[in-house]
Amino acid sequence: MMPPCKPKFCFESTLHYSSPAHGDWGIVQIGMMVPESYQLFVCPSACGRHAAIGAMQHGLKDRLSFLYVDQSDIIAGYDSLIADAVDELFRALSPWKPRVMLIFVSCLDDLIGTDHEALMSRLSEAHPGVLFRDCHMNPISLDSDSPPGVTLQKRIYSLLEADPEGRRDRAVNCVGNFEAIDPKSELHGLLGRLGCEARHISQYKRFDDFQAMARGELNLVIGPGALPAARQMEPELGIPFVFLPVSYRLEQIGRNYETLLAALGHADEAPRDFAFLGQREERAKAKIAEALAAAGDVPIVVDNSAVVKPFELARALVEYGFRVERVVTGDCPEIDREAFEWLQENAPDVRIIQPEHHNSVRFADRLEESLAIGLDGAYVTGSKYLLDMIDDSGMYGYCGVETLMGRIIDAVSREADLKAVIDSYGLVV
Repeated sequence: MMPPCKPKFCFESTLHYSSPAHGDWGIVQIGMMVPESYQLFVCPSACGRHAAIGAMQHGLKDRLSFLYVDQSDIIAGYDSLIADAVDELFRALSPWKPRVMLIFVSCLDDLIGTDHEALMSRLSEAHPGVLFRDCHMNPISLDSDSPPGVTLQKRIYSLLEADPEGRRDRAVNCVGNFEAIDPKSELHGLLGRLGCEARHISQYKRFDDFQAMARGELNLVIGPGALPAARQMEPELGIPFVFLPVSYRLEQIGRNYETLLAALGHADEAPRDFAFLGQREERAKAKIAEALAAAGDVPIVVDNSAVVKPFELARALVEYGFRVERVVTGDCPEIDREAFEWLQENAPDVRIIQPEHHNSVRFADRLEESLAIGLDGAYVTGSKYLLDMIDDSGMYGYCGVETLMGRIIDAVSREADLKAVIDSYGLVV
C-alpha cells in the first residue's frame, strides 16, 4: 500500500505498471481525426505490433501501414527507405490518394537524428497535392513538455492554411477535446445568440472543409494538450485563443462563460444577462440533488482517464455532498493544482493512488462497494459500479454537470462487468 499522500511527496517516480484498464485516446486515433489522411509508421516490428493489433480492433487498419526497420537500417539510416515506402504505398492505394500523410517514427529516431525537414520537402516535391507531416511515437518524451499527443496536435493544426483573402467567420474552434461538445450543451446556445457557431475537427469528412477552421475568430482550448497548437495558430492564422477546460463546479462554469464572452468582444454582457443560462444552472442543481439521493453513501473513486481535471471533479463532488474516497492519477498537472491543494486542506481523508505505481499490482487499495468514475479507478479498486467515460466525453458547462449526474444515477443502479468493458475498448492506439 502506498503511504498517505502529502503535498510534497504524493507522487513517486518509479517502475511503471501498465494495467489492462488503461484506456485513452492514443496517437493513432488522434491523427485519424484529420480527414482524408493516411498514416505510415516507421519502426521496429516489436514497436508496431501493438498499434497494428489495436488499429484492427478499432476499425482503423485501412488508413494505416507500417514500414518495419531492422538494426542495419537503423545504423545506415532509413531516409531513402521511407521515400521508397511512400512511393510503393501510393501505388497500392491508387487510384485514391490521401490529402495528408502522417509519418510516425519511434523513439529510436530521436537518438539517430533523421533529417525530417529535408525528408518532408523531398516527399512534397515527389507527390504534389499531398501534405506530409513528421510525427513521433516516442514514449520517452511522456514526462517532457512535448509528449507525443501534444506534438501531434501541433502537426494536425499546422495543416490549416490562412485564408488568402483574409476572410474571418463568426465561429469558435473547439480544440484539445477529442469528442465534440455535446449538441445539447448550452455552449452552443450561447454562441448562437452571439451569432457564432462552434466548430470541431470531428465534424469534417473532407480535408477542404476542415480548412474552414482556419477562418475561426477564436480558439476555445478545452484540452491542455492543444495549448501549444493554439499558441502556434495565433501568429500563423491570426486566431487568438482562450483556455477554458471542462469544469463541474457551477461557480467556475459561470466564470468560464464570463471569460468567453469577453474574448468574443462582449465584455459588457454577463452570463446572468442570458436567462437560459440561469435555467440550465438550475436544472444542473436539481440533477445534483437527484444524483446525491441515488448515490447515498456509496464511496466514489475519480480517475484521470475519465476527466482532464480529476482533483477539480473530486472537489466539486465533495462540495455537492458526495462521499469521495479516492483520486486515481499519476500526477497533478498545474491546471489542477488549486483543486489538489483544496482537497489536501478540506478533504484530507481522500486517498490519492498512482495507478501505474509498481505496488498497484498488489491491489491493496480495494474498495469493492464503490462507484468508479473511469476505468483505471475501477480496475485498481475493484469497484462494483462504473461510470465509463474518457477525457470528459464531450461534456461541457451546466449541461455537462447535468449529464454527469444522470450517468451517476444510472451507474449506481446496476453492477458493471468490468472485464467486458475493458475487452470492448481494445488496445490504446
